Amino acid sequence: MDAWFLDGFAPAKNPDMWTQDLFSAMARLARPGGTLATFTSAGFVRRGLQEAGFTMRKSKGFGRKREMLTGEMAQTLSFPARAPWFARSSSDAREAAIIGGGIASALLSLALLRRGWQVTLYCADEAPAQGASGNRQGALYPLLSQHDSALARFFPAAFTFARRMYDALLVMFDHQWCGCYPARLG
Repeated sequence: MDAWFLDGFAPAKNPDMWTQDLFSAMARLARPGGTLATFTSAGFVRRGLQEAGFTMRKSKGFGRKREMLTGEMAQTLSFPARAPWFARSSSDAREAAIIGGGIASALLSLALLRRGWQVTLYCADEAPAQGASGNRQGALYPLLSQHDSALARFFPAAFTFARRMYDALLVMFDHQWCGCYPARLG
């Protein structure tokens, strides 16, 4: 985070907002050199932000506010992992355990194998593709939208990627990219 601005709600009027957990989360997300400002100049807020790792100072306030707090994150801090997150292994081992027996787990396994990973696939069923991924036929189509949102741009790109990936598979399967399967009459 490049800059934090905490609204000027008086800590006495909203004490649940001004907690050490909040200050620590802000410090964890702040980049080195990231700035902070708040209209409050309460001492416990300044001390809490300092304890979290910010360098704090009182600055000239605005309007009728005589002083405010400003600060900066001088360095990147390391924080111990707490539930529900876990500490990532520093191992360089390229091993993955994938849970599930459907199309998504198969394609993730394939992508990792192509990158030189060792993959172990765990499937609750006796064989893969026993759930919805085991249907004899399916459809792959992009969700099109008239709006220019990130999601509207994602789906056509994902469809194009999927089409290229399926075309490059070494295992051939009966399919049509035209949107309809030709009916056989007679």
